[in-house]
Amino acid sequence: MTGRNVELDDFLDVLTKRLVSVQWSDAHAVRGAFAAADVLDLAQEAAELDDAVDWLVAAVRTTAHVSPAAAFALAGRFAAQRGLAASEADGRDVRDVTSAVTNPAARNPWTATVPTLFAPAAVVLLDRSTGRAALARLNALVGDEPEGTRRSGLREAALRTVRLDDTVVTLPDAVTGRTARDWDLFTSAAGLGLAETALHMAETYAGERRQFGSAIGTFAGLRAILAEMRIRVRTVHAMLDGAVARDLDPAELLAQAGRTAVDVCLDAIQVHGGYGYIDEYPVAGLLRDALSLRARGGGRRTVLAQVAARRLGKPGGDT
Repeated sequence: MTGRNVELDDFLDVLTKRLVSVQWSDAHAVRGAFAAADVLDLAQEAAELDDAVDWLVAAVRTTAHVSPAAAFALAGRFAAQRGLAASEADGRDVRDVTSAVTNPAARNPWTATVPTLFAPAAVVLLDRSTGRAALARLNALVGDEPEGTRRSGLREAALRTVRLDDTVVTLPDAVTGRTARDWDLFTSAAGLGLAETALHMAETYAGERRQFGSAIGTFAGLRAILAEMRIRVRTVHAMLDGAVARDLDPAELLAQAGRTAVDVCLDAIQVHGGYGYIDEYPVAGLLRDALSLRARGGGRRTVLAQVAARRLGKPGGDT
């Protein structure tokens, strides 16, 4: 991701132009825009490229600049497509799939909130606590939405909470491992793109908003906040590069990306002052997306526990 790729830049430019002009309330139009930009099956089409992961990460990150919800749905799709492609058992069609992390607090251990924006036919359910995964057709899963459920974040992802009640047949380790790794990587890219958008909005507002005859971006306190925001974003960017190069555990990246997205959005709201809390300014919506993205990514505590287990060993065991 550190080198310049003109072909990738051109692809991202086309993707951005498609996304900024789409009517986001029309799911069919949204899917059409991604299809027209040749994104939906990018995980398969770029599979033979040496820099395939760079392309996928960049597509998710760029999408998050326009819609974090769509980026989250794209991350789940890419992770499932690549994970199932790792199986040589049955040659199944892996195009219309997605993935989701199960909820450890749910009564049924195979309960997850699934992004359905891209109309998946099947979903890979990832259980972070056991390291297992299962594949199920979406129409075979049971709806598990609590009464009165209202979602405030990632609305455009068309989230649905479902559970697997049938006999669970777990996927091979190769499929599970690759899907889980890519889930962390691509979901982190969505978080980074969201944080970059919040930073851009804060810097733009600070440069345009004037008080006492000066742009508020010239005030020392706000300049310090903006500088801290930029440092956080750059840190996650560097970690993402390390994870793509396999020099960093993607779970560590996910833990940091989720926290950074939330913290940068909170700072962006502070920069906007009281305006940050009203719908006319989108930073409040970004915060809702960031909180939901962190929760749907697996939850910070669960991810940190996984990182600790890998680095320090199981509690009470030999390290």
